[in-house]
Amino acid sequence: MKAAFGGLLLAVALAAAPAKADPGPDPAPARTSSTTGSSRFRPAQIWGGIGFYDVEGNGEFGFNGGGSYAFPVNPDLSALAFGNIALAFGSVNTFPITLGGGIRGERLGPVQLSGLLGLSIVPISNNVGTKVGLGIGTQVNYPMPQMGRGLGLEGAFMVHILSDSITEWTINAGISYTLPY
Repeated sequence: MKAAFGGLLLAVALAAAPAKADPGPDPAPARTSSTTGSSRFRPAQIWGGIGFYDVEGNGEFGFNGGGSYAFPVNPDLSALAFGNIALAFGSVNTFPITLGGGIRGERLGPVQLSGLLGLSIVPISNNVGTKVGLGIGTQVNYPMPQMGRGLGLEGAFMVHILSDSITEWTINAGISYTLPY
């Protein structure tokens, strides 16, 4: 009896309460990045790895490292500044340094894809000297959260069109890390 009376009292109280206005649509969700799995955009990224460097038909093995800082344009696209440095050794030793900018697609499936354009300064051994030119390339980052938060696989291809009609092209592969700040 008490339970029935309590239920009746609750029903009367709800019926007598004034109707509340519709609160409106839910606010837009926060920006997410499929590359980090977090709702916070992480602009800084570093990478390092190994590569193949070809200067006018002379192929060398080498190491590279670099980093980028992205400036979001919209949730799917960022402008970025980057720098990359490498050391390749073989019959001709090279030390390519590239600084520049580009654009990065933030949510192209599971990867980030960047188009890069920069100034290349490339000291070359065998009395060739230091050559300056334009570096044009692309880079892909595939996040691997199972390896660790912020870690991923990185691959890059770049062509350096240098002074004195010298061309160097590079293929790199390695590990990338998105900084957590």
